[in-house]
Amino acid sequence: MVTAEQARRLDIARKQPAVPGVRLVDQVGRDFLLDAWVKQNNSLLVVEFIYTSCQSLCLALGTEFQQLQRSIVAQGLQDRVHLLSVSFDPAHDSPAVMRKYAERMQAQPATWTLATVRDARELPTLLRTFGVTVIPDQLGGFQHNAALVWVAPAGRLVRVTDLDANGLRYLLDELASS
Repeated sequence: MVTAEQARRLDIARKQPAVPGVRLVDQVGRDFLLDAWVKQNNSLLVVEFIYTSCQSLCLALGTEFQQLQRSIVAQGLQDRVHLLSVSFDPAHDSPAVMRKYAERMQAQPATWTLATVRDARELPTLLRTFGVTVIPDQLGGFQHNAALVWVAPAGRLVRVTDLDANGLRYLLDELASS
């Protein structure tokens, strides 16, 4: 029997869906189309979905990104790998709120971007493409699945890994040695 999460991972690996042309706004208020931005950066993109007021799972994701950022910088891979945290709570997570979160997480803009959708009506397309389920928890927060989604430089989702991203660390080591 395959779980819903396993099915999501297999589906992404098999279909390799294209990143949608959703307009995002980052922590400094800069707008960009996600699909064009991915292709322009021409690097492996690792994406997580969060909301900044989360005190549990999202902090674990942020801690993982902090460690990945350190590895990327230490190995000089800033031009080959980029991290993207996408908030699915655009009503709360304005650029100013995300900027504070980025400062708290010590996100270096050359390596790690935080963003949310410019228009909340585009959020379902983004979540659906990445296979992210978000359910309001009736306490002002959300229940959501969490994983790291790899996006190839050509703009296609290629893999989903757990928070314990040993596979990604292995890839970083491979990129550093090539």
